[in-house]
Amino acid sequence: MKSTFNVLFFVKKDKQKINGSYPIFVRITIDGVASHFNSKLDVQPKLWDGKAGKAAGRSAEATRINRLLDDINTSLNTIYHELQRCDNYVTAEKVKNEFLGHSENHDTILNLFQKHNDDVKQLVGISKTIATYRKYEVTRRHLAEFIQSKYNLSDISIKEITPDVHYRL
Repeated sequence: MKSTFNVLFFVKKDKQKINGSYPIFVRITIDGVASHFNSKLDVQPKLWDGKAGKAAGRSAEATRINRLLDDINTSLNTIYHELQRCDNYVTAEKVKNEFLGHSENHDTILNLFQKHNDDVKQLVGISKTIATYRKYEVTRRHLAEFIQSKYNLSDISIKEITPDVHYRL
């Protein structure tokens, strides 16, 4: 699924520091939904070009800030494309959390099903039969085929599963 992705750098003029500098914030926007965070970089007001979203001039300080902003931008783009490749469901909040190291690791439905089947396999001969285990394996295989044919995905994150309100009895 194609989505719009944008990274913008801006200063928070209401958060001026004692030395007169402003913190540089990062806004990530995906499909019109934004999330922002502090880049932990500061810039003097005379160096900041608000329209360009970067430090102006060729001073050593401006060059250093712009290099760090480019690094942040590159990292965010890499994270976005990696999440899009793996999850196929990307939000600005997910990109921000991954960048800041606060990412949540959500299991996928087929991974959870496999963990369940592994648990059942351990119980074969104790409280489960081999036939029960085989039925669960067949069910997992059918679920994988359904996800592939219906959604053209190899697996789906549990977080993406929502109740279908249009079901029929």
